[in-house]
Amino acid sequence: MYLLLPLCSSVLVVFGLTFLKEAQERGASAWTATIAMCWASAVIFPLLVLMGGTMQPLSMLWQPAVIGGLFVAGQLFTLLAVKYGDVSIAAPVQGVKVLLVPVAMILVLGVMPSGAVWIAAVIAMFGIACVQTSDATVHRGKVLTSVLLAFLGSVSMTIFDLLIQSWAPAWQAGYFLPLSFAFAALLATVLLCPWMDSPKAILGNRHWHVPLLLGSALMALQAIGMTFTLAQFGDATRVNIVYSLRGIWGVAITWLLLSRRAKRAEIPYVGPSHRVMRMRLTGAVLIGVSVVLAITAGK
Repeated sequence: MYLLLPLCSSVLVVFGLTFLKEAQERGASAWTATIAMCWASAVIFPLLVLMGGTMQPLSMLWQPAVIGGLFVAGQLFTLLAVKYGDVSIAAPVQGVKVLLVPVAMILVLGVMPSGAVWIAAVIAMFGIACVQTSDATVHRGKVLTSVLLAFLGSVSMTIFDLLIQSWAPAWQAGYFLPLSFAFAALLATVLLCPWMDSPKAILGNRHWHVPLLLGSALMALQAIGMTFTLAQFGDATRVNIVYSLRGIWGVAITWLLLSRRAKRAEIPYVGPSHRVMRMRLTGAVLIGVSVVLAITAGK
């Protein structure tokens, strides 16, 4: 049942990134969006304190600080990927986590996932490759930049996931996660402040305030679903396979928004070719198969 949390997160993250993409199109920078997202998480995560936990010595505060830094890096790379491409590119590419996680589990935690989980991860990778099929009309340079940034974000979040699984049990989720995201907000403010939008730009352009706030709140909520699951139950490989469904939602929502925007503006919609649609449908089926296999497999 706990895999329902990453499933919900896979939907919320797409809507969150879509709103943040809208904010960037209206003038917000990726730096400002990252800071806003981190502070939204820092405000929401203290609710978990009600669950309680075990406070560790002050000398161990470096652990939530590292988690916070990885979160900042992962979200910044993701937002830059969305800026140069779109959600239908960034979300599927970040699905490489499903293969990075089992490899990293061996290297970092010394844990060998089951054979069924490995098979599910490989199937999901083929599905992700199909989902991110593009038209010849796409600007290849921007796509490659977006893919690279999304991959870097995926690497950051892979380490983030595994370290939460490794470190959180000693603290418990109620203490470890609020501390981690408090550090994320502080680090984002200190490190990214020189590049964020000026106060004049923030106050002068209110068109992106609503999508920025909505996107940041949704990203914080999806982060709760993912990090709480990892901290409480572990099982990073299967959690990330389920979370990889965000690639499907990303493609579907992007198509829907483009269609509605074209209809509203009364202009012809130039959508993906039938070949691309068939490839992405194939990818959707493969990822669905991998999710079913991951859920039914033992740890």
